[in-house]
Amino acid sequence: MQLQATQITPTGTDYCSSYSSQGVLPLRVRGIGFSRAGQALLDAVSLTLDAGSSTLILGPNGAGKSLLLRVCHGLLHPTVGRVDWNGQPLEQARRHQAMVFQRPVLLRRSVAANIRYALAVRGVPRQRQAELTTEALELVGLSALA
Repeated sequence: MQLQATQITPTGTDYCSSYSSQGVLPLRVRGIGFSRAGQALLDAVSLTLDAGSSTLILGPNGAGKSLLLRVCHGLLHPTVGRVDWNGQPLEQARRHQAMVFQRPVLLRRSVAANIRYALAVRGVPRQRQAELTTEALELVGLSALA
């Protein structure tokens, strides 16, 4: 199965320019591969996503579209190759990018516990996790439900 990436130049409003100014784009994928149980699931994938352009990634079920996105966002580590966001290695750029899943992916925990988990993954100390969780819940009006 094969992936196909096609660059599309949108007309009208430049929807992507704000991402570049925030240090997210360009995304450069260089020769990444991903193997599991000795089987190559991605092989030598390279592409560049620049601000101001759109890219459509096409392929049949099982071609690796979702797998490619997971690797680009650091949810899985490539077996070979490199992913850079605005010239920074993925590990450094993770704070400035995000992925929205097709289906909700929350742990079966309270809202507060999910917030604390995300902070813990980023290495925030426990005391600071509690403070930031309280602030976030108050900011969105959910503190009474936490």
